Amino acid sequence: MTAAAAVLLAACATPPEAPSAIDAGAATLVAETALARGDCRTASDEYAQAARARAAPVATIERALTVALDCQQFEVAGRIAAVLRERAPSDAAAARLAGVVALREGRNADGAEAFRDAARLSGDAPEKVLADLIEASADAGNDYGTYRALRAAVDTQALDAASLVRLGTLAFGSYVYRDARALAEAAIARDPASADAQRLLAQVLAGSDDADGALRAAGAARRIDPKGQVFTVAETLIQLDRIEEARRELEQLLQDDDAGPQAERRLALLAFREGDIAEAAGRFSTRLRTGDDPAEALYYLGALAERHGDKQAALGMYKRLVDAGVGMIARQRAAAVLMQLGKRDDAFAMLDAEGADKPQAAVEIAITKAALLRDADAAPDALPVLDAALARFPGHPDLAYQRALTLDSAGRKSEAVAAFEALYRTRHGDPVLMNALGYTLADHGKDLARAHRLIDDALALTPDNPAILDSQGWVRFRRGEGEQALVPLARAYRLSRDTEIAAHWGEVLWSLGREGEARAVWARAVARDPGSRLLRATITRFIPASPQ
Repeated sequence: MTAAAAVLLAACATPPEAPSAIDAGAATLVAETALARGDCRTASDEYAQAARARAAPVATIERALTVALDCQQFEVAGRIAAVLRERAPSDAAAARLAGVVALREGRNADGAEAFRDAARLSGDAPEKVLADLIEASADAGNDYGTYRALRAAVDTQALDAASLVRLGTLAFGSYVYRDARALAEAAIARDPASADAQRLLAQVLAGSDDADGALRAAGAARRIDPKGQVFTVAETLIQLDRIEEARRELEQLLQDDDAGPQAERRLALLAFREGDIAEAAGRFSTRLRTGDDPAEALYYLGALAERHGDKQAALGMYKRLVDAGVGMIARQRAAAVLMQLGKRDDAFAMLDAEGADKPQAAVEIAITKAALLRDADAAPDALPVLDAALARFPGHPDLAYQRALTLDSAGRKSEAVAAFEALYRTRHGDPVLMNALGYTLADHGKDLARAHRLIDDALALTPDNPAILDSQGWVRFRRGEGEQALVPLARAYRLSRDTEIAAHWGEVLWSLGREGEARAVWARAVARDPGSRLLRATITRFIPASPQ
């Protein structure tokens, strides 16, 4: 080797030096300029460059991380978070931000470790630590990981009743009912006059099929706070699927001057949920005329028109909401109707108008387009949409997940499994990924033993999650264990009233010769969601349409 070659090789082997403070200042200026003109990708990259500077203040690195998170540039955010933790190992805010990044990426163990550090470094009272962490992680999009990270960060023995209820509510939303119950009961022990704790206990017990206990707790909540908990008994009855009792409870509340308008709203929503189109239409029409939340009334009247098959009327109502600035939910429904009318370009234009230059909107728009295309049996067309979004937002966990789903819908089964496997390697403790991989394997009859293990492991983490209970039932059915499949499927449907779960539950019942029960399950599900193509297809396989 010549001397010149040796020098060149040494130069190539030496890592590049971190940029200087001057370079960092220039990068910050470029980043803020890019941000002002809506170029989030450049802003994130330039801020990442500034964060690497040797003399970069911690505030600059924190700003860089916040920009990357807001811009949905999670790969960049991960790199900046590592720099921030290295430069500010004793900074509670730095640890908190690093935890949010980890949770957003589905790295639950890393998120819990960072939140533990944030709590230890803050020096604040446990209640404030919990409140700050909840606020920081509100948009993490990872309910289970967030709950586990928060639980790891705080000593529940030191929390007051209100904080225990907040944490218990997160446990309930993460489908860890045993924790939610324990936290609710601990809150009641701290403060027997906590109506919120009694309400949480009622929710947990109703979800655990303890009807008597749930109604006792709901009644206690209402006795403690008659005005604030006026609807708790009705809500509990609905959760228990005691619909007629819930209706009577709400109808009595119509006579209450304060509660009456909300009772009317809840009766309208209940009628909609139960598929009583005439009652729901009448109640929402009345609310529209009286001006009681007209935007909500118009939205549900549009949904009722869809159920009735009047797509043009539904589209007109959704467009009125769009014109009024209601936002993405109205655009999504309008786009869905336009797709059903065969107007794909108009549907996509409707979504794009929400603001494709806004990072969160751009990601949601891409995911919505992909879902609409899958529903229209055009899953192959959805893949370029998601690939383009991933090029703009590299490594985005939601886009990567949707791409795996779309590969499956497109019939590219091996690629779908490989995509879920790749995600699982980076999100090993994520029950959502464990369930997705296990269900996909089971649905295609691949490695059923592993599918069973993955789903059981996911349920060990979130034992009351209806989607995972559904998967457990489905994999048991695929393994020829129909009777054992019924328990998780029945519980999954009671918890969620999800149409896909109803389709699975009915199919298993039918396969066991319990055809009358299958028909009853399907009939109620059709009343609640008459537009479900999956449910209709399942029913048609077993009950072919009568000849005209």
